[in-house]
Amino acid sequence: MAVRLHISKDPTCQRDSEVHLMPCKIHGDESAKVSSFFKPYMRKVDEEYYECSFRGYPLQGKKITVPAGYKGMIFMENKKTDTEGKNRNLYRTGTFSQFTYWNYDRIPSKNDALSAALDWIDIADAVSSSLTNLNLVNRH
Repeated sequence: MAVRLHISKDPTCQRDSEVHLMPCKIHGDESAKVSSFFKPYMRKVDEEYYECSFRGYPLQGKKITVPAGYKGMIFMENKKTDTEGKNRNLYRTGTFSQFTYWNYDRIPSKNDALSAALDWIDIADAVSSSLTNLNLVNRH
């Protein structure tokens, strides 16, 4: 099955959106008026961290900037495919340059899986540039 990403040049898809990465899974794929019902009151704890709650559960969060050279994109699938073998079409509906990452029971830290994954971007760039430089040195 192929997944096709449709990236429109429509200016409404270009504006920066407010994105929250929540520590929960929602079992459903229908549309919801999130902007009408999820308007978190965020209390700034210090220079980096925030607190809020979701359905009575306390959350601790941190704003994370998308790494340099990358762009955050939001996609939506208009119609869910009925069978496994069919192609899927995802359409860009927005972009973001930062997002708020939330945890239930602890302040976000470098030990979280998300932080570790984002660190790999820098590590991969460093290794890639080192290997490229090494190949150039070995050729001369």
